[in-house]
Amino acid sequence: MLPTNMGWPWSSPRCATSDTEVMARENILCGQRVRRLTAAALAFFFIISTSSGALIPVPVDGDVQAAVDGADPGDILVLKAGQYKPFTVDKSLTVLGVDGPVVRARIQTPAITVRADRVTISGLKVEGILKDADAKFSYYMETSDRKSHYALDMPNVAILISGNDVTIEDSEINGAEVGVQAEGASNITLWNDTFQNCDSGAKLLDCRGGRIEASRFGECKKYGVCVERSSEVSLVGNEAANISNVGMMLKESSRCLVEGNYFSGNWQGLVLWNSSLCELRGNEAYRNLYYGILIATSSNNTVIGNLVRETSRNERMQSGMGIALLENSSHNLVAMNTVEKNRNGLDIAKGCQFNLICGNDASDNCNGIRLDKNQNNLVYKNNFWRNSHANAYDNASHNFWNATVGNYYDDYRGRDDDGDGLGDDAYWIPKGSSCAVDWRPLIEPAGKDIDLVAAKNDLCVYAVYQPEKKLPYRIENRTIVIDSGPPTTWWL
Repeated sequence: MLPTNMGWPWSSPRCATSDTEVMARENILCGQRVRRLTAAALAFFFIISTSSGALIPVPVDGDVQAAVDGADPGDILVLKAGQYKPFTVDKSLTVLGVDGPVVRARIQTPAITVRADRVTISGLKVEGILKDADAKFSYYMETSDRKSHYALDMPNVAILISGNDVTIEDSEINGAEVGVQAEGASNITLWNDTFQNCDSGAKLLDCRGGRIEASRFGECKKYGVCVERSSEVSLVGNEAANISNVGMMLKESSRCLVEGNYFSGNWQGLVLWNSSLCELRGNEAYRNLYYGILIATSSNNTVIGNLVRETSRNERMQSGMGIALLENSSHNLVAMNTVEKNRNGLDIAKGCQFNLICGNDASDNCNGIRLDKNQNNLVYKNNFWRNSHANAYDNASHNFWNATVGNYYDDYRGRDDDGDGLGDDAYWIPKGSSCAVDWRPLIEPAGKDIDLVAAKNDLCVYAVYQPEKKLPYRIENRTIVIDSGPPTTWWL
């Protein structure tokens, strides 16, 4: 079950603030290794001991499709080391690989097609086919009994899923245009799988529920994982490394959980695009090239307790953003994250409103935080340390840098004569054109004991800037006529 604090406002301060420290990478990997060893040792015994179906050995290099056709629902097909042709599972079966059997895809023919519910594929090596427009066109033209499903835009998928409650586990998928693709399915599980050298590793389209856990995605060209038009999908404890585009992408999706994943060496680590009510918690992004974590055109998401380090700094390409909110992203919570050694630690730009940025540590970046062309965002209780260009930057915006308290800046030199922990002198945001001010800068760094419900209320109280309303006009006989009209409440 997903956490309950995924909407705006968050339902429970305890739920919203618990377990927010980023786990040590070594502990995460250790836990995953233990689970993998346990699974490898017990999977065969567990499946056989809990199944009421028959155990059906498939001859080495034999016809898996014939075995599927002759099996009854609930049976277990056992494939030993060898080479196997593509097959389709159209009934509830378990296909269990022992000693790494290999199933190879063909042009327009997935290695494994799953059309039934409650299917498990375990312990297989699946070799796919990369995108090859020339080979696909030749196949289409040479097929005498062409059918509608031989579409030229159909990707070469290694494992294609249309059934519900399907599990792919302990398997290796290599060299496919799409490693695993599920469309219109519910409760798909990918566990302890390896995706290597695919164009896209795993793609979930119009799916509901399910999880991708403890899996590895490497050297893919487009995505490690792409979740599109889907909901309630959990991505937990995975690793995406050296992806040419995006490690994990959530597009037009909602109520998804992304927790404890590791992103390294990708063009972009983790991206939310036009998605809402998602929670990004406890992930680590290290040495990605453009963005560590990017939220674009997305609202009502929670970004909490993540660690983003050493996103590449490239002044010419404007890259190197740690955690970024862009393109009208609003009502998001960005709290208790650590961003260090990026170009911009936190970056909020292009029409973002009513975002709450609190309790974050930004250190050793070029800019600790940069806001550009936004309004009504509240930035407070953050710590800005040792940022080389500026701790804070606010340009062409109208944002708020304090509520009852402000932020900690290690270059603040003001007084605190009354000893209340707040500077008596204001801190003027040093960079940008907005002339922004933190009226209550902290003398000591802020702690992590932040009540997020109270913080949300502070946002409602302090972020009340009303921009100048443009008067409507019309053109009559080549003359501009301005309508003064009755005043309106701009936020309704």
